[in-house]
Formats: sequence, C-alpha cells, structure tokens
Amino acid sequence: MPAKKEVDPSAGLEQYIGHLVQEARLARRRTKHGGEDWSQSYLASRVFVAQSRISEVETAEVPPDKALAGKLEAALGLPKDSLVNLVGFLEEQTVRDYAKSFLRRQKEADMFHVAAFTIPGLLQTPDYARELLLAGQAGDPRDIDSFVDQCMARQDVWDREDPPWMNLVLSEAALHQTTVPQLERLLRAQESPNISVQVLPFNSGHIIGMFYVLTLPDGTRASYTEGFNTGNYSEDTAEVLRYQKVYDRLAGSALTTEASTVKIHEALTRLK
Repeated sequence: MPAKKEVDPSAGLEQYIGHLVQEARLARRRTKHGGEDWSQSYLASRVFVAQSRISEVETAEVPPDKALAGKLEAALGLPKDSLVNLVGFLEEQTVRDYAKSFLRRQKEADMFHVAAFTIPGLLQTPDYARELLLAGQAGDPRDIDSFVDQCMARQDVWDREDPPWMNLVLSEAALHQTTVPQLERLLRAQESPNISVQVLPFNSGHIIGMFYVLTLPDGTRASYTEGFNTGNYSEDTAEVLRYQKVYDRLAGSALTTEASTVKIHEALTRLK
C-alpha cells in the first residue's frame, strides 16, 4: 500500500478537498466499515474511476469535477453537496485558472479530438499565440512573453517517445485570421502521421469557441471547452459523449485532410 501523502488543507481549496476525501476514506478504513479495507483501489471501484484518479484527488493534483464529487460524497457518507459545493467554489475562485485540470491531462493524453474556431495551443506558433493573448487581454500585457513561453513549452508532448494522436476540425475562418508562420506550421502538422487537420468550410457549419475530447492511457475520457475568458473541464461520461457526438458531426461535414491541405496552401498563398 502506498504511504499516505500529507496534504496541507490550509494551503488552498484543492488541498482542502483532497484532505477531506482522504480523511473520510481513512476513517472508514480504521473502522473497517462494511467489512472492506477502504483502500484507494476500493474507493475507486465504488465510484467507477481508476485508483490513480483517487490518488490525484487526495494529493490535490487534479481535483474532482462535480460529478465525481457527488459520487465520493455518497461512497464516503459525507453530507450531500458538501464536496459538490466546494468544487463549485473552486471553479468560481479559479476563473483565470479554469484550464488547470485540462493542462495536466493534456500532458498524458493519448488522443485528442478537437474542434476549434482558432488554432489550438498544441499547434500554435509564438507569433500567433501572442496575437491571441493580446486580443484576449490575458493578464498584464507585460507578461505576454511569459504566457507565450508557457504555451510553447506545453508542445513538448509531441517530443514524447509515443506522442499523442490529434484529430482537429478547424473552422475555415481561422485560415483567414492568422500568420504565415502559423499556416506553415499547420502544413507541417499535416505531414505528421499522428496529426490530421480537417477544415470546416464556411458553408458547412459553425464551431463556437473550442472543445477537446481527451482519451487518457487508462481509457478514461474527458472533455474540455473554452470560450472567451472561460472554460470547463469534465470527466462526466454523458458530457464527454455529448461533445464526441458534436465532433463526429463536424468531422463528417469537414473537408478531407487532402482537401484541407489544399485550403491551407491557398490561404498561405494569399498572405505571402
């Protein structure tokens, strides 16, 4: 059994939630509640997640979403909505950090299905990332270079020994609001065996903001949506399935990867 990792509940709301879950589980372990051992693995089986997910919650690495919080309440005998409300407070408190859980998952995901109105971070060039950050007024303009550096650093997922797969449906509008280096980056992406970009033509539908469906190494799936200054990460099965259906519909209306490459070349020619 792994040693208990001490979490300081006074260090923040994520830590407090992790401490609360861990202490509730260990209290049941001490009394052998229901004749069970109440290990992380046992709790995981009660709420239908992997043991590693319980570890992440208890160590405050990735807090639960509201759906998982509700299941943990029921399994651990905690007051109804006690955890759910804390997760709600956490979401409100971290408006600027709404992507925290998603970015942690992005590092380990095996596959991304993405639909976007703008080019997603994993395929952005520094000049394009800077333009988006300035347009969105993401913090103090004096810190923009630091934000761009962070965005570029996250692209090290492509350097993994077994890099993830990405299937991207990109609005044609993105090709008209970009830069030469960024279009060249998209063309290089099209040459990668693990990346495919499909352009959604103007007359074939609309993509509002951006959303991801992630598949993790253990088969767990999650969704992430992002708009102007807001976003939401969820591991709720119904929520993930809803976004997968939307992605599939958009992909069915988009151009093939070959035709999309032609579109990108045309946009590049116009800009040069």
